[in-house]
Amino acid sequence: MINKLKRELFNLARESDLAGWLFLVRMIWSRVASVSRAGGSFRLNQLAGSLGYFPGNRRHKRQLSEALDIACSVNRSVKEAKPVSLSYCAVLKPFISESEKGILLVSFENQLAKLLDSGRIDDVLARYHLVFIPSWSGLYSKELFRLVAAAGQEPVFVLPVHSHERELVTTLGSNCHSLPFNAASWVNSDFFERPAQERDIDCLMVANFASFKRHWLLFKALKELPEDIRVTCVGVPLGSRTAESIRQEAAEYGVLGQVTIVEDPSQEELRRYFRRAKMFCAMSYREGSFIAVAESLMSGTPVLMFRKAHIGTKSLINERTGALVKSVRELRKKILEYRNFEGHDQVRQIAIENISGQANSRKLNSMLRDWSNSNGKAWSVGVEPFYSQRLDFYYFSDESCDRLVNDYKYLSELGIGFPRHS
Repeated sequence: MINKLKRELFNLARESDLAGWLFLVRMIWSRVASVSRAGGSFRLNQLAGSLGYFPGNRRHKRQLSEALDIACSVNRSVKEAKPVSLSYCAVLKPFISESEKGILLVSFENQLAKLLDSGRIDDVLARYHLVFIPSWSGLYSKELFRLVAAAGQEPVFVLPVHSHERELVTTLGSNCHSLPFNAASWVNSDFFERPAQERDIDCLMVANFASFKRHWLLFKALKELPEDIRVTCVGVPLGSRTAESIRQEAAEYGVLGQVTIVEDPSQEELRRYFRRAKMFCAMSYREGSFIAVAESLMSGTPVLMFRKAHIGTKSLINERTGALVKSVRELRKKILEYRNFEGHDQVRQIAIENISGQANSRKLNSMLRDWSNSNGKAWSVGVEPFYSQRLDFYYFSDESCDRLVNDYKYLSELGIGFPRHS
């Protein structure tokens, strides 16, 4: 009972966006107390947080200017070149000439930080335009500020988590351009082209076992539903949270007998779970793009999500692909309704058109080509078609690696390694 009450109170605070106000109080207190911090990097974090939580505040322009000035200073503090190894990154287009640069895709702030701290960012930007995919809700980050500061007048392309964040990209500078994609835009539709399976799982949840995924909300809904409704939770441990944490929460709501927990299946097994499900339940309140939502849709499985959720793939959910609910009570009603859902083929077709790596590689190529032509840049070679799997990027064709071999060799000589593409 105590755990459930604490969970409810913490969730109320989360949904009331108290985290932003708590951040503001801490920031003010740190100034009043004159807490000793690690110089510009600490202040840059403060500004990123303030702009992220309160993007419409009256000091927005001033804070942005200060953030970019500090970012320049932080970049200059990198004195020595050092080798780095990058994950979740890939070269998309080869360097042809100074008038036709290559394209380097970087996702996750920690990977961008590695690149910026390598001491070779100027060498990289001399040959490549960067396309950056933020990993979480809230566009602004100290890493993005540093990238914009390092780029100078060179273009920076950003794929925001949320569609409403696209208009914020240009506030970083006239050289910053938003693209209408996010981390969930690159699903390989071929992987989900499999024979139909019996839809014998009522509710599927694919998410790591962290508390922010809010498995307990699904269990709370399940408690008041017929006992023959079954839930399958697929995921991996994160920090101190394990499969046992999920079992304990299910037991606290009295529904453990209706819940099956699957830990770290293979990719092929995971895709079978998607195809077996009648519906996918996305319970998070705030996170990044939530790629599992996209993979569910690609499997023809509709998605139930909370209307207030700050999730990148929420923009994909409508009356044809699932439902946005405003309460646990409404979630229960939709679970009963979607047990009889029959529009799986329609859901899959919508996903193929909007979030397949095949379609979006073509769209991205067209957008970057049009930008190049509009800005007097050459464009003789296109973007290599690619897709995402478990956050990393792969090429559709083995020949792509051959066409990009010189680019990976050049970057390796700079001390920038790509283990996935070595």
